[in-house]
Amino acid sequence: MCGYIHKKSRSSIINGISGAVILAVAFGAFFLHEARAAEENTDSFELSPEQLLNATVVSASKSPEKLKDAPAAIFVLTSEDIIRSGATSVPEALRLVPGVQVAQINANSWAVSVRGFNSALADKLLVLVDGRTVYDPLFSGVHWDAQDMVLEDIDRIEVIRGPGASLWGANAVNGVINIITKKAQDTQGNLMSATAGNQERGTVEERYGGAIGENGQDGYYRIYGKYRSMNDDETPMGADAHDAMTEQRAGFRTDLNGGNQNSYTVQGDVFDNNSSDFRALPLLAAPYALTDLEALNDKGANVLGRWTRALSDDSHLMVQSYVDYEAQEQAIIRDRRTTFDLETQYDLPAIAWNKITMGTDYRYSADNLEGSSSFVSFPSAYEGTQLFSGFVQDKITLDPKWHLTLGTKVEHNDYTGFEVEPDARLQWQPDDSQMAWAAVSRAVRTPSRLEHDLTIDESTIPPSHAIPLPVELLLQADPNFTSEDLVAYELGYRRQITPTSSVDVAVFYNDYSNLSTDSLLAPGLGISPLHFILPFEFTNDTSGETHGVEITGDWRATKSFKLSASYSLLMIDLHGPSSVSAISSQAADTQSPSNQFNVAARWDVTHDVAWDTTLYYVDSLPGFDVDTYWRLDTRASWRIFNGLEASLVGQNLLQAQHLEFSGPTAIGAAEIPRSILGNITWRY
Repeated sequence: MCGYIHKKSRSSIINGISGAVILAVAFGAFFLHEARAAEENTDSFELSPEQLLNATVVSASKSPEKLKDAPAAIFVLTSEDIIRSGATSVPEALRLVPGVQVAQINANSWAVSVRGFNSALADKLLVLVDGRTVYDPLFSGVHWDAQDMVLEDIDRIEVIRGPGASLWGANAVNGVINIITKKAQDTQGNLMSATAGNQERGTVEERYGGAIGENGQDGYYRIYGKYRSMNDDETPMGADAHDAMTEQRAGFRTDLNGGNQNSYTVQGDVFDNNSSDFRALPLLAAPYALTDLEALNDKGANVLGRWTRALSDDSHLMVQSYVDYEAQEQAIIRDRRTTFDLETQYDLPAIAWNKITMGTDYRYSADNLEGSSSFVSFPSAYEGTQLFSGFVQDKITLDPKWHLTLGTKVEHNDYTGFEVEPDARLQWQPDDSQMAWAAVSRAVRTPSRLEHDLTIDESTIPPSHAIPLPVELLLQADPNFTSEDLVAYELGYRRQITPTSSVDVAVFYNDYSNLSTDSLLAPGLGISPLHFILPFEFTNDTSGETHGVEITGDWRATKSFKLSASYSLLMIDLHGPSSVSAISSQAADTQSPSNQFNVAARWDVTHDVAWDTTLYYVDSLPGFDVDTYWRLDTRASWRIFNGLEASLVGQNLLQAQHLEFSGPTAIGAAEIPRSILGNITWRY
């Protein structure tokens, strides 16, 4: 065993050194070239660290504020960050964010979480796209393959690490990811893009933006279409994973000027994803399991409308509504769901030392389930659930240096009734260059229909000398399953060290109770054929704590060179029944890395040539037998002439392939390969 560990460690160290050498070569070339670059006065970076801290964000308070004034662990991925990282999807771009665990399961699925509890459907993370929640109420979590978009259309991604439930509601437990797309005015003209590589079989994007009225006096619009195709990966055993994916999507956005301080936005998307995956289907007779290649289809459409009225310089009224339809088909279950949401928000004018924001929300979600009775059952194919909620938040100026923010959200859902999620934040700003903050919050993860209604045949244990009959493992719903509960304590410090450098530190302690647990019930006996039944039930029998630290820093060394780095530490300690009676919740501490860091170099070699390199380190995941790995991504781009750009991207360059996570069963996992891809983008 010692030799094995030593060999793995040595390989990891060699990979890390290789990545460091490549970065060192980049830095050396940069300094040799810098004098000439300075003469050319290249300055194409979108935001300096100082400008970024002064950029406007909305996710921390649901109202516009400067990032440096936000009393939360917030990180912003700009449009430039996303494009220059070489990412071809939103989850890939999220690798840059401290405290976010991103792992690719195979070509068509991802595991993304914040501050632990990662899984294929991480259930303690709320994700929004332009104010529309994409959290799945059937299983809990996010289907990341359905959240694709034209990356050029993303304005920024705001990531809140830590609870956001007092503003955003239940399920914003460990964090909030808010994807905000560009206004139609900022995407005028034509864009055509084509990407191909050894894994990226082919991606084609086309977008057109135009004006409404003379010179856009009445508004602007854009339309887009996208096709993407991914190749198969390999399983850890070297076989074809058969996980290829194809996706087609299209959409539009219109921003209208209504006059008299009114503005309107109408936008929508349609998509159709097709992929496949291996699934082990349990049998009660030999061979007791059938490995089948299941076809996966996920399609849907949504339309969103928003009206905003500026009542004064610091007061706004917003009304937003959307309808979202999604149909997901797997081998054992098909879900067709329609969601209607109506939200209002009112930012009151400042009253003395108080700045109050309040809002309401109503959501109705109806599903239609079809399942294979051999593997899954539920009491009713149709279910409609309602959610009523309201929030209020008051930012109180105690004196020019001290601010206290108090708020809460009150919700009523059909599973657990009323939920109250309060939040208190104290911030100290001794000057314009630094800010310290402290927070205590409560958040809940409300039950899903899976936990309340679904019974699933998980697997079969073949007969043996000790047990002469097959044993059916059955996961049963619990109508009494209640919300998972979190009380979080956070501290943070953000400082603009110089106009070209900044640092941000956050520490946290999370106290969880009522965590989901698969608890063993009394065994039974089944017939046709004769077999034992070993039932497990969803219960709330686990508690635990997590704590950690997240550090990020930016340094713009010159007008043409920028360096950023981040580090996160996560420690998880869960307590529950013995491993004999509970099998799922305690495993969470082995499914998220304890240590992660990355360092990214952004260099404008000349006015027309850029080179970007990012080195990542991710700790091992003992729960999935995933080894520690280093990852190196690099991107070189060349602006051939104004409007036409070509780029070459290398991903995971240090290894031919490696495992990052596992699927719902190990059979669904694939090795993530080294990838080389080229892109050409034409804007005209």
